[in-house]
Amino acid sequence: MPYNIAIVGATGIVGSEFLKLLDKSNVKINNLLLFASEKSINKKIVFRKKSYFVKALNLENLKNADFAIFAAGSKISNEYIPKLENKKIFIIDLSSAFRQKKHIPLVIPEINSDLLKDTNNRVFSSPNCTTTIMLIALYDLHIKYKIKRIVASTYQAASGGGKKLIDKLFNDTKNALKKPNTKNLYGFNLFLHESKINAQKYTEEEMKMILETHKILNDDSIKITATCVRVPTIRAHSLSLNVEFENRFSIDDIYKILKTKKNIKIFEDFENQNFATPQIAANQNDVFVSRIRQDLSNPKAIDMWVCSDQILKGASLNAFQILENLIKQR
Repeated sequence: MPYNIAIVGATGIVGSEFLKLLDKSNVKINNLLLFASEKSINKKIVFRKKSYFVKALNLENLKNADFAIFAAGSKISNEYIPKLENKKIFIIDLSSAFRQKKHIPLVIPEINSDLLKDTNNRVFSSPNCTTTIMLIALYDLHIKYKIKRIVASTYQAASGGGKKLIDKLFNDTKNALKKPNTKNLYGFNLFLHESKINAQKYTEEEMKMILETHKILNDDSIKITATCVRVPTIRAHSLSLNVEFENRFSIDDIYKILKTKKNIKIFEDFENQNFATPQIAANQNDVFVSRIRQDLSNPKAIDMWVCSDQILKGASLNAFQILENLIKQR
């Protein structure tokens, strides 16, 4: 059956990618409701050879939607979603607004799609991009060997901070070329993640990886520490992971397990030192796993390098897969 689908934040980076995924899919659309900020109102978007115009967001405009995807940040989600929770509409939220709410499922379909079957749930959260990428790479290993501890370092692209940060990267790079000794520019530079720092000196981004992993895996006993860094790349995040398991393993078995995952691509050539990069992962749906090796300091730990397009599997693709699952189950 055809559906009325609303996209809040339709002209943003994530919303635009979601539209592309929807366009290529077999999901039948009765009406497409597009919402964005004031500067995008009345902007024309062509979808499946039909023209749609971006509207101002209000509850009245949302009332006829069967599904609503919120990709406009926590402020908008906090303002509108609580007013829609008791309606017939299904909501997929990409912001951090409700991820830690006990009654709202935090979903990566490859891991916990069973949460989508509960007919009492109307609101579903999609996790932080770095959490999603990390857990796609680690989940099946966790099932087999049980993760005891994760040490994560992330190398996050400008696109994770939206168009504003992408523009800053380009502008700062130009300025750095003009004045090479200028300090505190993003061009040819990196900086620790710009999200707020808590009393323990961890950023919000780092805490999201910790708390969301505990919720998704339903296991608060896993020890996790993270350091998140912005690097001067445009698209696709990278992660360096050191993972300690409770049970012993063989590296051969690690490879066998990862090779069975259809959304993981092992990309490594040790002889030629050719490994996954953000450029390789950009615009791809897969999570690229690379340079898998035994931790020489710990017989129960491995190291791996992971790259993935955080706009896709880290955000819009994950939300789209939630939508597909909801449609199939209802």
